[in-house]
Amino acid sequence: MTIRLWPQDYERKEHITKNEKSLLRNAARNFQCGHFAVGIDPIGLSTTAVKMGMYISPQKGLITFSIYQGQLKSELIDSCKLYVNMVEDKIYSRLLDSKMLIVRNGDYKILKFPYKHIIMFPDEKVGKITVSNEQLMQLKDYVTLDFFRPIISKDRESTVSEEEIFKGIRKSFDETFVELNDRECRAIFERLAPEYTVIMTEKERVQVEEKKTASSEQNLEITGEELEYKTFFLDEYQVAQVNDMGTGHRVILANPGAGKSVLLLSKAFKYASIYKDSKVLLTCYNKNLADSYSFKRECANFGNNNNLFIMTFHKLVKTIYEECLHDRTKSYFATDEEIQTCIDLVRNGRVALKFKAIFIDEIQNFDPLYLELCYLLLESGDDSTFLMAGDLNQTVRAQSRRGDVPWKRINGVKLDFTGRVKYIDKNYRNSREISEYIYGMLNRMNSRLSMLGMINTMEYEYNSFTMGQTPTIALKVKTGINRMSVKREMIAAIKEIVTQYQVSYSDIAILFPFGKQPLLKYYLLHWLQQGLEEADIPYSLIIPGYNRNERTKYYNTSGVVVSTIESSLGLDFKAVILAGLFPYNYLFLQEENKIKKIRTWNGIKEMAEQEQNLVQSQMRSIYAACSRSRDILYVLSDLAPESPMEEVITKRTEQKLLF
Repeated sequence: MTIRLWPQDYERKEHITKNEKSLLRNAARNFQCGHFAVGIDPIGLSTTAVKMGMYISPQKGLITFSIYQGQLKSELIDSCKLYVNMVEDKIYSRLLDSKMLIVRNGDYKILKFPYKHIIMFPDEKVGKITVSNEQLMQLKDYVTLDFFRPIISKDRESTVSEEEIFKGIRKSFDETFVELNDRECRAIFERLAPEYTVIMTEKERVQVEEKKTASSEQNLEITGEELEYKTFFLDEYQVAQVNDMGTGHRVILANPGAGKSVLLLSKAFKYASIYKDSKVLLTCYNKNLADSYSFKRECANFGNNNNLFIMTFHKLVKTIYEECLHDRTKSYFATDEEIQTCIDLVRNGRVALKFKAIFIDEIQNFDPLYLELCYLLLESGDDSTFLMAGDLNQTVRAQSRRGDVPWKRINGVKLDFTGRVKYIDKNYRNSREISEYIYGMLNRMNSRLSMLGMINTMEYEYNSFTMGQTPTIALKVKTGINRMSVKREMIAAIKEIVTQYQVSYSDIAILFPFGKQPLLKYYLLHWLQQGLEEADIPYSLIIPGYNRNERTKYYNTSGVVVSTIESSLGLDFKAVILAGLFPYNYLFLQEENKIKKIRTWNGIKEMAEQEQNLVQSQMRSIYAACSRSRDILYVLSDLAPESPMEEVITKRTEQKLLF
């Protein structure tokens, strides 16, 4: 392992201080391996005056540090030692919550590796320190000028070795320690620098090692709450994006699996750490995605920071109603009239809630009215940030105007997006064969929509989807299924995935457009629940059930996950079964309480604009559902043969437009 700097492109980042840049340069020159990070906030104590960082040496252990401005004075001696001990206790306790990072002796646990905290005074000059030699000796294990010029070396300017850095360890650790592996380094980052990791809801299977020699008066009892979730490092590109602290309004467009939701959460962590006296908002349309964000925030143990707000847009409206009007919205989903009331309250200065940074996920599903309210909640000032992210190909809610993205239609707000739209075309999620299938579907769909004049491919890069690299376990597309056989097909698919590919129930999701369509006498969710219970297959609903209202939060699910397509946006699963497509043979015109069959592409061309938008949202939801899958994808279609929708999922090229 070579030395990895966090962030790598630090020279161009204005929020990274001169001293932090100096440390990163020195680390690059002097350390051969490990991780060196600055600008982290592991326990919520980092400030503009005191920055924190860490160095992980695979062979030596972990050092965390605080960078103080100014000189080391005699009156600071006692407070320095108290501060270091306090920080060490908090971080040591945080690390002990990880199964990956502890060893046990009976009912007690200690850290696997050496750890200590130190304070740096980088502005001090060698040979000009005002404290006495006796005081320096008292602090030799607590304070340094930096990692490379310890203050006890008054008469020389030599660099310090790792052996010198790791002297004076105060906290108990396994004295048979040899080396930190990559999984253990990721576990340290997940607890101390969560903005640089991706955490999954899947728990790691970790056996805590028993060490009979691991004993000390500092031992702590095993609580049974130690755990480990599967964690991944962000790559260099993602780290650079997290540390891009650009201000003003901006848009990120990315295909599924590009990690835009990860980036938004990581950026929210970063902004909330830097602007502790201001509020930061991360909002989305999907309640399950908001739950996923909240789960990751809870895992991050975000210090004592309470300035990061994570909520759906409708929860935001509900909050404004309750706090300002002491009233409630009529339902969870706010009406346009209720949203307009909130807008009027903000414009009239009756809402005190303001945010330094606002991050919006799933922007393609936000109405312009939603964005107007969000933008009005942004603090005034050049350093405020309004960042929207999404995927135009996942517009699963029909838009009111064709070809116009919602952020260009914010009432009373004129934003210039020239040069402010960034595309991310990486794919961290979908395996190779699945991504090739999705890409083909996307190209087919956008080609048809463009020929019908329903999208403008000259304005936005609709086909920016890229291929994943990992091998696909299974891809099956089955068409011509009788609508009355869909229950049997779904249960058979689950059993096949579990037995043939050794996948657990909890790694499988069944996604569908609608729970029921009474006009078609199509009750998919009822049939599915019935089939799961008859087959004794465990499952969790992350939507309201057919016969019950309870809903499981995404991060508490067990068994097969059951969801509509819309409620699954922002989530991903090892295996996805897409079913219940029969209603997509039709349009459902709610205002007229009637249905219209989708027969041909020519018929779509002759539809009214509102109806065309409904067709497009249905097509894009199929694409969105397939993109939730990482390794296994089953598409079970009971669509009408030769229909436009079936052409999209089978990527047929022989059928021609009928005009």
